[in-house]
Amino acid sequence: MSTLTNTIYGRAKFSYLSDGDEAFGKIKYHVVLEVSKKNAQEHIEAIKKIILNEKVEAGKVNPNQTTEFKKANSCYNDLGDIVEFKLHSNFKPKMFDRKGKPLGEDVKIWKDSTMWITYKSQGYNKSMGIGCTLYIQHGQIDNLVTGPVGGESSPYPDRDKQEIKAQDEVIKDLADDVIELSTGGVNA
Repeated sequence: MSTLTNTIYGRAKFSYLSDGDEAFGKIKYHVVLEVSKKNAQEHIEAIKKIILNEKVEAGKVNPNQTTEFKKANSCYNDLGDIVEFKLHSNFKPKMFDRKGKPLGEDVKIWKDSTMWITYKSQGYNKSMGIGCTLYIQHGQIDNLVTGPVGGESSPYPDRDKQEIKAQDEVIKDLADDVIELSTGGVNA
């Protein structure tokens, strides 16, 4: 089993680093990082080398296999100028701010945050095929995009604030009318 530890910089497309993703029962922390093609090359080459080593090991175990080994889903997607890397962890990763201080538990990391993630890439040969997984070790936020605690933001405005604002506008208009009437500005 081949492993390598490396650090990657990118922009979060999906971020479940603050609160785990519970979609399939088990809590899982993960992020999809968008990285420029130029900066992604060294990571792609390392992943390909790990997968090649896994194929060599599989060939040693099954020297008489004449068919190509099954390939698992890739841990990255090449989209042209951008490459998306899928990194994950079963445990909440330790995250740090730009100055190297630990992020508080109440800080929520949202998509579009930019960050450095230190990951361990590990090759595997399972029934799904030969592939590589990128395990998050820890990370540092460059530019934090955050939102309210709980990770949910309403698409609707605060109706109470709108009502107060409308009332304030009516009072201001009435006050302007009173001032205008008291100064004789209205012709009757």
